[in-house]
Amino acid sequence: MVNTRDRAQVGLELIKEAILEELNAHPHGMTHGEIVQRLGLESDFEGQQRNYLSWSVLGILVGEGKVQYTGERQNKTYHLVSESSVSAGSN
Repeated sequence: MVNTRDRAQVGLELIKEAILEELNAHPHGMTHGEIVQRLGLESDFEGQQRNYLSWSVLGILVGEGKVQYTGERQNKTYHLVSESSVSAGSN
């Protein structure tokens, strides 16, 4: 039997994979709002649109070096980290 933590980790991995696939399909990048809308990840807290889950998962992907962004605040555009930029950054 799979425990609750393991199930949550599987769910997280599936969301991360879906975001990466969307970004791969949009090489010019996507905003947070576009990602949320495409994947149906809209969420609220006490009636206010917050989308904390998607922000958190994007933060994890940035921290893992799989996604990068350009711009600031509400104007951020997220992109997949290309293999060449990973290689260049590791030298």
